[in-house]
Amino acid sequence: MLISRACPKCGSTNLAGPHKLAGQHTVKIDLPGLSTATLESITCTNCGYTELYSDRTGLENIKRDGRVLQNIPRSEPKICPFCGTLSRYDAIACSECGNDF
Repeated sequence: MLISRACPKCGSTNLAGPHKLAGQHTVKIDLPGLSTATLESITCTNCGYTELYSDRTGLENIKRDGRVLQNIPRSEPKICPFCGTLSRYDAIACSECGNDF
């Protein structure tokens, strides 16, 4: 959404953000040592779909100190035949509508 400026779920271009995520404290990714990354969100005002992004400083910290995923099999995501939602390649049911693949 950040680059395309469109919601991947419903296609709407009515987006809001970026917003800082807040709870008791700002939501942060803990990295080894003292490095952190603050998360921001962009939300589709049509369907509510939300994506999270790291701020610029946090992204540099992640590149430097974050854990790198290795040896993860790359497969195409599954597309739900009922609602069109993209799901992980190993999902057995749609995370949106709950129908089995």
